Amino acid sequence: MREIRHRRRKPPSGAATVSIYVRDLAQMLNSLDPSPFWDRDLDRDAAQFIEEEFSEKMSAGVWHLHVHAQERTAAAADLQAAMENYYGRLAGSQRRVLREHFWMAQVALAGGVLIFLISMGVRGIAYRAFGTMPLGLDEGLIILAWLALWRPAEALLYEWVPLYRKRRLFERLAAVRVSVLPHVQAPEASSVQRAHSPTA
Repeated sequence: MREIRHRRRKPPSGAATVSIYVRDLAQMLNSLDPSPFWDRDLDRDAAQFIEEEFSEKMSAGVWHLHVHAQERTAAAADLQAAMENYYGRLAGSQRRVLREHFWMAQVALAGGVLIFLISMGVRGIAYRAFGTMPLGLDEGLIILAWLALWRPAEALLYEWVPLYRKRRLFERLAAVRVSVLPHVQAPEASSVQRAHSPTA
């Protein structure tokens, strides 16, 4: 008897590090945030840079964020808390979006099945009663029946994937450990310009 082996999916491995170079650590935080507590938000530009960089490293098992700062008018603990709270809120919001997406897709699927059954039922009744139907009406009922199922099926099969990936990204970013390091010269001028995207 031939032995069947099931290939297990390999867990993420390795580590990925993203470095950001700023003049002042406070540039990483939202300067318009009125809250004096631990739930301060990240700067929008900093958050966008972090998301873009780590979204290309989803296969890595461990993520590190190194922030190189010349000045530290903000505490490293503030930045760590801002990361956890900012992406924790986004992850929670994305979970609600995903749940609503599936709920709406299921409702649409139920409506699509109903329209499909009505269209096919009307078509069958017409053929039994009259033996024929106008070609335009016949094809219209068939098209309506399948269109009613196509959109819900697409939502259930495909459209949830980017929502899930974004939720997973936010969850992992909320768990990133931040290290604040002394400022050093970035390896390339292009990376320095991009890394300085957070503005005061």
